Amino acid sequence: MIENNNDANKNLEKALQALEQAKQRVANEKKKQNEKKRKAENHHKYIMGGIIVKYFPDCYRYDEDELNRILSVALQTRECQQIISKIKAENRETTSPQSTLPNAENESEGGTE
Repeated sequence: MIENNNDANKNLEKALQALEQAKQRVANEKKKQNEKKRKAENHHKYIMGGIIVKYFPDCYRYDEDELNRILSVALQTRECQQIISKIKAENRETTSPQSTLPNAENESEGGTE
């Protein structure tokens, strides 16, 4: 009877140890995914900043509020809205329904509509 008890305790300890290891693997995987997402978002921000500088080199002369005003007006012009619509239509034509997996680039588009 005591021997069965010892075996049960050992099995319980092994199971608890396996549980802790599994929890650690899950935590590590979540950490990896968050890091990957953060890197993708930072890369996207870097690219977007480079585009702004390329087409608006004086952007460093303005603070954030001023740039927000400038860009919000520029993006509302008829010409800008037409090109945005044209690009969206082109993307719909080239994108199959199965390839709509979320990523940093797709997520950032949601805020501009």
